[in-house]
Amino acid sequence: MSLAALYQEVITPAMYELGRLWERGAITVADEHMATALTNRVLGALNPPAFTGQASEKGSPKPRAMLAAVQGEQHALGLRMAADLLEDAGCEAIYLGADVPVEALMQAIGSFSPDLLGLSATMPELGGMLEGTIAGVRSEYPELGVLVGGQASASPRMGEAMPVADLRLLEGRAKRLLASRRV
Repeated sequence: MSLAALYQEVITPAMYELGRLWERGAITVADEHMATALTNRVLGALNPPAFTGQASEKGSPKPRAMLAAVQGEQHALGLRMAADLLEDAGCEAIYLGADVPVEALMQAIGSFSPDLLGLSATMPELGGMLEGTIAGVRSEYPELGVLVGGQASASPRMGEAMPVADLRLLEGRAKRLLASRRV
């Protein structure tokens, strides 16, 4: 089984079930957070992150992908899985994690000059924040390829952002965006 299939077919359904259990009151927030932390440890053992915190030189042969959950989004496990898969596909993944304010995201884009941006918003009520973040990125960096994931990414107002509802499609969509942005 590929890493993408493992993430999509095993980890993702388990995490959705944890969310459903929490919604029904069958588990507490602490239980859900503990299960997520355990899953993060398993992911780290399956595919240790390669990013060292150092930016590679501009013009590096590896495309650079930056990944962030929008401001207010506390769930970043899917984003971590996307970073793993992009690293496996040959990208340098810069993983910013959960709850990244728009101003901090814009500063990080300016500092790291990514070739691709992945944004996540798992909670449907964060759709407006996701749309606003995309609009802000588009106004400053119109040529930057943007991938979006999570339940809030289903809105038709995501502009040119490319949705990724299935992690098995991530590599192909990232490659397509990278190819279309090259000059």
